[in-house]
Amino acid sequence: MTGLTGVIDIAAVDDHPIILDSIASWVMAGDPVEGDIRVVATVATVDALLAGPGRHADVVLLDLDLADGTSVERNVAAILAAGPAVLVLSASEKPVEVRTAMRAGALGYVLKSEQTRQIREAIREVAVGRDWISPRLARILATDDDASRPALSHQETRALQLYATGMPMKSVARKMTISDETAKQYLGRVREKYARAGRTANTKLELYHRAVEDGHLPSPP
Repeated sequence: MTGLTGVIDIAAVDDHPIILDSIASWVMAGDPVEGDIRVVATVATVDALLAGPGRHADVVLLDLDLADGTSVERNVAAILAAGPAVLVLSASEKPVEVRTAMRAGALGYVLKSEQTRQIREAIREVAVGRDWISPRLARILATDDDASRPALSHQETRALQLYATGMPMKSVARKMTISDETAKQYLGRVREKYARAGRTANTKLELYHRAVEDGHLPSPP
């Protein structure tokens, strides 16, 4: 994916100004000889990325949870449609979030706590079309074989996230642009899957607890 000069153009999407302000230094630090990575854009949303020079980057470093409420599936799809490869840069080590990002089409997933040399390595691998995941995350995923964690579809997960945080069923349906009946069916399937896994989720409060336990919703402060 790199151009004729061999330089990898990257862009970053993150809603934390301190990350954006320092991205050039901590991504490129310690690499004065190779100099093969260049930051071309740092923005707070994917929409801003696609409206500027970042849409022409080779690799986009994408934060998992942006303040504008967009989903990682939506953001990865939008970036891939524009051309760049996606490397998720996140603080989250939750297996469900790693798998969600990779299923959406991200080629790599790197933690913000990683050494800068590992982040640069991930950028180079993703830039040439190869998957990359940190050794730490690989170990976490390898041991995440808990049969009590139901496999939810994207729509089931979205319905769970909206409903479990207090949104009425009609509002969930409107938000997802589906019928009330379809929303009820999604949540019914979620309850059935948790029941089969031996973890009841009959009430809205129980659904909320299951969603937090499995990483579908953030833990309360």
